[in-house]
Amino acid sequence: MLKMRKSLGLFANLRPAKVLPQLIDASTLKREVVEGVDVMVVRELTGDVYFGTPKGIDVIDGERVGYNNMIYAEHEIVRIARVAGDVASKRSKRLCSVDKANVLDVSQLWREVTTDIISKEFEQVELSHMYVDNAAMQLIRWPKQFDTIVTGNIFGDILSDEASMLVGSLGMLPSASIGENGPGVFEPCHGSAPDIAGQNKANPLAMILSAAMMLQYDLDRPDAAALLEKAVEAALDQGVRTPDIKQEGDGCRLVGCQEMGQTVADLVATLDVPQAVVV
Repeated sequence: MLKMRKSLGLFANLRPAKVLPQLIDASTLKREVVEGVDVMVVRELTGDVYFGTPKGIDVIDGERVGYNNMIYAEHEIVRIARVAGDVASKRSKRLCSVDKANVLDVSQLWREVTTDIISKEFEQVELSHMYVDNAAMQLIRWPKQFDTIVTGNIFGDILSDEASMLVGSLGMLPSASIGENGPGVFEPCHGSAPDIAGQNKANPLAMILSAAMMLQYDLDRPDAAALLEKAVEAALDQGVRTPDIKQEGDGCRLVGCQEMGQTVADLVATLDVPQAVVV
């Protein structure tokens, strides 16, 4: 995955965490904490400690020492800040940049460059800053304070997975990995779920919502994207649930991956479709 992202230039990862009203009780957090949450995490994807060099495990003074370097060049911060500014400007115009500038030199550069880009190119966007340890706490304590979050690769990896607990399951989280040119990659945050392969247990909704993100961000078909999102919510309104989002005593019907997918497909065929979607 790391090699693919680097070779395709997929430097920006968009991970929405939107709590659907039908699944509020699937979250382990209190209803009043998660109700209405709609957060977009913009994660830089091709830099940071995952790609920084030098790296390795060496023997120094008779003992093994492992090391990875957290490195960001200015142009890498500029381009992810621009993506985040654009995303925030299309949402609620609130952007929180997450770093560790009180300790890390690389985070001080991150904060300086991000502030410069947003202030000059996205004047309508309100920019705030938060240290990553506080952001991790605040994301669980009161997630509704966030709208769009931009952060580096390793911090984004951790925070976006943490955000999955807001919606109750990784099986509900799509993602989009995009670059400056060429195709993007759109996939569920949980990957291919190999541990339950062939068991008809996987939740297909994250994959379907990833297809909606492809229509939105890669194919310029927001009408078709909205149709898929509407079909997913309609399926949940029908009371069907895969094991990961089924709650004891919720009165919903437990279904497998195939039946959930077919339910959404059937709804796509019957819901009101904007004329531009019809092929």
